[in-house]
Amino acid sequence: MGSATITEASVAPEMTQPDDSIAIRLSRIEMRLETIEALLLNAREQQARDAIPTQDQCYEAWIHYLNNNPEAIDEHLSVHEMAALKASIHAPIPKTS
Repeated sequence: MGSATITEASVAPEMTQPDDSIAIRLSRIEMRLETIEALLLNAREQQARDAIPTQDQCYEAWIHYLNNNPEAIDEHLSVHEMAALKASIHAPIPKTS
């Protein structure tokens, strides 16, 4: 009777097939992750760019309101708060780069 021997050649394809499948799947997941990260970065940068004009518009609207309605805030503010408010109204608006 001949003895059956297992050679590396007969085992290797079965052992690497799951490894190859995992490697392919991992590669696809990494590509998706890169895409998602790039989209998130772009979205965050866009939000930061959009926030600056919105902040400037809010600031301008607040200054306009204060200039047109000084009695609306004078009644409940202390002397120190009024001085700080008037200083902030007349302060130059910082320019963003």
